[in-house]
Amino acid sequence: MSAFSFDGRFGTGVNYWGSKAGVRMWREDEWDEASVERDVAALAAHGVELMRVFPTWSEFQPLVRCRKNQGKFGTVLRDGTDEEIFDPLWLDPGALARFGRLCDFAEAHGVKLMVSLVTGWMSGRVFAPRIVENLNLITDPEALMWEGRFARAFVRRFRDRKAIVAWDLGNECNCMDAVEKPAQAWNWLCVISSAIRVEDPSRPVVSGMHSQTSNGFGPQWEGANWWSLQMQGELLDALTPHPYPAAFRIEANRGPFNSFRNALHPVSQCLFYSAVSGKPAFPQEVGSLGPRMSPEWMAAAGMRQQMFACWAHGLPAYLWWCAFDQLHLGYPPFTTCAAERELGMLRADESRTPKPQALALKAFRDFRDSLPFAFLPPRRTDAVCLVSEREEFYHQTFGAFMLSKAAGFDVEFVGADSFPLPESDFYILPSGKDWDTYGQQTWEKLVEKVRGGATLLVSRGGSSGYSNWLEFAGLEQVTYHKARRVSFELEGRELSFSDDFTAEQRPVDCEVVARDSNGNVAVSMKRLGRGKVIAVNFALEKCIVEQESEVVDNSFSNELWRIYAYAAREAGVRRLVTRADPRVVFTEHLSGVATTPRRRNGGESDDEGVVATSPAALVTAVNTRDESVSCPIDVRGRVGRIWNGSFADGVLSIGPNDGCVFEVLET
Repeated sequence: MSAFSFDGRFGTGVNYWGSKAGVRMWREDEWDEASVERDVAALAAHGVELMRVFPTWSEFQPLVRCRKNQGKFGTVLRDGTDEEIFDPLWLDPGALARFGRLCDFAEAHGVKLMVSLVTGWMSGRVFAPRIVENLNLITDPEALMWEGRFARAFVRRFRDRKAIVAWDLGNECNCMDAVEKPAQAWNWLCVISSAIRVEDPSRPVVSGMHSQTSNGFGPQWEGANWWSLQMQGELLDALTPHPYPAAFRIEANRGPFNSFRNALHPVSQCLFYSAVSGKPAFPQEVGSLGPRMSPEWMAAAGMRQQMFACWAHGLPAYLWWCAFDQLHLGYPPFTTCAAERELGMLRADESRTPKPQALALKAFRDFRDSLPFAFLPPRRTDAVCLVSEREEFYHQTFGAFMLSKAAGFDVEFVGADSFPLPESDFYILPSGKDWDTYGQQTWEKLVEKVRGGATLLVSRGGSSGYSNWLEFAGLEQVTYHKARRVSFELEGRELSFSDDFTAEQRPVDCEVVARDSNGNVAVSMKRLGRGKVIAVNFALEKCIVEQESEVVDNSFSNELWRIYAYAAREAGVRRLVTRADPRVVFTEHLSGVATTPRRRNGGESDDEGVVATSPAALVTAVNTRDESVSCPIDVRGRVGRIWNGSFADGVLSIGPNDGCVFEVLET
């Protein structure tokens, strides 16, 4: 299956456990049918059209081996009884019936379901049946057999239910147990996805995983890095980042939940996953992590701007974690951690009282439904940014994304080794950490593109390096300096950075755009063939994610994004809408118009650039400030209708942490 969508429209959703019983909702003595129906009705009333739901593995496949002579295993029993089970695809009939009622309620209220099949892990606790007790749940062949049978049986039972739109492998199943090599992770993914497709080849199979790395070869974090994006793209239809602003995530813990950084975090992680896997990705779990990270009003503001950003960048859905608070549930996993029980967008009281997050989701859904068009055309991109598949590269990807958005243009990300290099007038090559971040073939293709007329922005930090650097960039490497703070001036602005190593380079055949306070080259430009090479002498993309807190955070006083703006101008990028405020980010959707600048012979950009022609182009804008903004904009055309904002006398007005969309009509 090559396509992935929920009826083609951007989906607003939530992760659902029953408000009354949580993970025990499927038990006969805990099931409250009326309560579950009221849950679904309340969620639908607050804009939820997609629910990710969790058939707890231990509740649906409650099996155990009977022991016989000398402790040998005998027949299979239903756990807690003497009932022998001979059907290999047996699942608990009562639990199945109760899940069927959930499907009924979803269909009645117009809610679609994404079913996380092997829910053997939830919030720090494993929920596995006793028949796989003491087995490695990922690598042991008997565990794989029972998990495959579970997936087949469940999908066979519910494949005709109209409410179900996707099968999810499970909930963060890479947390269920450890693997020692990538082949073990691949085998598990193949067994479960194949079991699903045997019974239902019509629906997409999505990952359900989080914390995935580019290729599975990197510093290990409890074995999770063996679950690579590449193998998931090989076997699955969609990938599923869980981009929380956790304290341990340096890329998303530099500011409040309603900041510029966190507005773009889910989008960039999805674009990164897609670039490496070749498959669509969407934020399957998003949340503020409750009061320990953000007050409710801030969580709602952050949710609002994230939904606008995800919609504008063409992602298929956005799912909040989670539906209901779980403060009242005094059993695992809710007793495992004292901090993850206030994450709902509705309170678990009898009235199912909405929090500000629920009101924000409903408002966005109402906005989306009020538009006279069902879909945004594809987003215009102005540059191709290469993503290394040889090392963990999300921080560089996120940095490039934030820099481009602050500079006022859009990038397309592509895996550097596994995918063809798209045609473009503008390429970006972020610095890696070592010599082998990119392969020589990739480098040679870029050199060929530059000689043919493209502009390349390449950053070099740490110990990274490239062949024929003197010929290519016009810079002669002299020596390295240890980590230090460096400042330089660009376009009248004082900028600064720090890096693990700072290369001292002597200009031989290039224009020095900026020198640092020690006289060393910070930014340079060289004409090569019909194109240009803009070299940045530090790991620009990585440093704004990990070190520089004033570039895309707080005061925005360290305007390193101006390097990207300079490179875009040199590449001839001309947008329909430009502005000075880097915290208002735009996308352009050029339905029926040219999408790249035209060129004259010789590679220079045509002064005419891109102009809007009828029909109208659509432009989205997201205000990542926590206050209303009146943003002067220059428009190459005229502004037509506008939704969720206002425009007058060249000024676009948007509410705090909010977004709008407007037409740009022909000139």
